[in-house]
Amino acid sequence: MTQMRWQDWATLVVGIWMVISPWALGYHAETVAMANALIVGIAIGVCSMIELSAPRPWEEWLMLAAGIWLVISPWVLRFSHHAAAAWDSALAGAAVVILTLWALSQLRAAQPGGGQNPA
Repeated sequence: MTQMRWQDWATLVVGIWMVISPWALGYHAETVAMANALIVGIAIGVCSMIELSAPRPWEEWLMLAAGIWLVISPWVLRFSHHAAAAWDSALAGAAVVILTLWALSQLRAAQPGGGQNPA
């Protein structure tokens, strides 16, 4: 797992976006949504940078959890009434989930035997 994947760069961009999006989309006054975007955005960015420098499979699972959290957080944290914040979180989370599942599938395919059980 020493190979860098483009998905790691893409999730880094999503993490950076989540950090700046409260101001870019105008929901910085929605404190719960802003805090969520900052905390999870920083976490995604850090995980992405770790993945780029010293990739490990467990980091992909953390990234997947962060993406799922972003998708459900507008309802769990009750900021779904703020459309910009809710859509931003849900779409960014969906992107992270898709990118991470794609990276995990590449990791599995790179394992001996292509990740398939012999028949």
